[in-house]
Amino acid sequence: MPMKRSLLLPTALSLFAALSLAQAASYKIVTVSPLSGSLTAIGSEVKRGAELAFKDRAAQLRSLGIDVTLESFDDQASATKGGTIAQTVLADKSIIGVVGALNSSVSNVLGAAFAPEKLALISPASTNDGLTDNKWSNFNRVVSPDRAQSVAAAAYIAETIKPKSVFVVSDNTAYGNGLTKSLLGNLKDRHVAVAAYAGASTPAQIADVIKKIKASGAQMVYFGGTDDTGGQLIQGLRAAGVKADFMGGDGLDSPSFLQRAGKAAVGVTYTTVFGPVNTFSNYLNFSENYRAAYKTDPSGVAVYAYDATNALISALETSVAGGTQPTRAQLSAAVRKVNLPACFSTDKDCLTITGALSFNAEGERTRSRLLIMKYDEMYQAKMAKIQTVNAADLK
Repeated sequence: MPMKRSLLLPTALSLFAALSLAQAASYKIVTVSPLSGSLTAIGSEVKRGAELAFKDRAAQLRSLGIDVTLESFDDQASATKGGTIAQTVLADKSIIGVVGALNSSVSNVLGAAFAPEKLALISPASTNDGLTDNKWSNFNRVVSPDRAQSVAAAAYIAETIKPKSVFVVSDNTAYGNGLTKSLLGNLKDRHVAVAAYAGASTPAQIADVIKKIKASGAQMVYFGGTDDTGGQLIQGLRAAGVKADFMGGDGLDSPSFLQRAGKAAVGVTYTTVFGPVNTFSNYLNFSENYRAAYKTDPSGVAVYAYDATNALISALETSVAGGTQPTRAQLSAAVRKVNLPACFSTDKDCLTITGALSFNAEGERTRSRLLIMKYDEMYQAKMAKIQTVNAADLK
């Protein structure tokens, strides 16, 4: 009897260990984005991009013995709702990583809530500069921050437009002020003269700044702000006979800007972090799979969500190597070490659509790309240039 017990005990322990390992290898990754309300269409793109990444990696994950599922939360584009979701996510210990949010305000709430436990959070779309200024070790984003737009804009102005001077205008919002102040520094570095800097948001202020621009003789106007003020400004400039080149940030990437500006929109250039999906070298298979699954074309947000999810999955694969069960903090550390190469659809094991993907110590993408778009005579936005921005150049 003692001998039989000694034989049975290791067997029982081995079975227990195997069962424990099987349980330990069950994980969840969740998405957080608006799935109801006015931003449902674009918020659903986050969920769909993640779903396609899971579909592409499912067989590989199973072969490695990794049981991971996807769950989605609707934040309704509300920071308050995001706070409630954060507590639900933290309470579910099987959740090992989060893809989201769409809105920077929600990502800020999630990032702060997840920071103590170092729960990995990768945003495909939140661009606010302050998110990485928080120095959260668990937060990363695959999209360029707002200040990258000023780097790209300054490069385009200096290398392509080459004006004698630029008149810089902000709409007095936090977005506009941040974008224009950053641009001023980048223009200085490139030795581009600035005629003047002004803020304008009310009709009276816009009228006043138009007079100043005309009197300055500046060959170019850069506007940092939203489509409503931008539309009024460019329309007023053209009505006043000012023919200076006009450029802005992604606040001008909007149908309402075209409606407000009318004919004056022709020739306007702007930077954007997303742009048409067909500008990515590895878009064909993704677009075909997306259309097959959802009966519509994808947006840039879906593409970035796909890459964000693949970064999380790749970090998870690395973390469970050797049969270990990673903690949330260990997975966050693995995300920071992710290094996915750029590739084409024909490449084997191609995991990125948006190009090479890695992160710096603050969670910014090491190298990201922005598009310079230009409205043509048919009011269609056409790509003028692809601008690569290094995280080391961000100010």
